[in-house]
Amino acid sequence: MTRNIIFIILSIFIFSACDQGMKKAEADHSKDTVKMAVLTFEQKADSFINRAVVIEGTVLHTCKHGGKRMFIVDGTDSIRVEITAGQDVTQFDESLAGSRVRVFGILKEERIDAKYLNEWEAEVKKPEENHNAGIHTGAKGHEDQGVREKLDQINSLREDLKKSGKDHLSFYSIEAGKFIELK
Repeated sequence: MTRNIIFIILSIFIFSACDQGMKKAEADHSKDTVKMAVLTFEQKADSFINRAVVIEGTVLHTCKHGGKRMFIVDGTDSIRVEITAGQDVTQFDESLAGSRVRVFGILKEERIDAKYLNEWEAEVKKPEENHNAGIHTGAKGHEDQGVREKLDQINSLREDLKKSGKDHLSFYSIEAGKFIELK
């Protein structure tokens, strides 16, 4: 009988210690995750490159070609955050358009320099289209852009690069590890 009581007390102690350890691990993980807002994403993104982030927004668009990208907005369609499918996210379904989502992922930076623009231009000029080349803005109909529109976009980026006074332009996105649709 005494042995059973000791076993029960010991089990409660171990369970309690494990539970506290799990809660501490969850709290530590949430401390490392940066909560971001769509409206301030562009101003703050450079401070959190390759860090875990969480962001909420309304899905404006999912890309038709494989569903590997979606764009979220919050309050205005003029500020968009690109979300790319990470290793654990197979795709973003087109039915998500208009839904509110919470995305957990890693903030990524894509640097566009003169070399990148030259390579992109060479791809665009090839007879076959390469949808994965270039910058995806989530603008309506971007999948159907012709050669002229893509070359115009490249030239516009060249001008932006020249005006920036830097050797590259930065474009930020979030690589989704998971996302949930909010009700």
